[in-house]
Amino acid sequence: MPIRVTVWNEFVHERNNDFVRNIYPNGIHEQIAGYLRQQPGLEVRTVTLDEPDHGLTEEVLATTDVLLWWGHAATTT
Repeated sequence: MPIRVTVWNEFVHERNNDFVRNIYPNGIHEQIAGYLRQQPGLEVRTVTLDEPDHGLTEEVLATTDVLLWWGHAATTT
């Protein structure tokens, strides 16, 4: 049975900053997930802040063994 990994990212900085977008055009979450997908025994998906329930629906959480979180740019008011 594979280890089910969810990589979560705000996906804000990559969309708001041209320099960062050029480095991570699909988001840093996809960069991290791409590496993890090459590792045996892992089933990897990505979710982002702008998705329903911030990407962390009950179904996603129920089928996640490992959650990797990446964020630093999103703010709340």
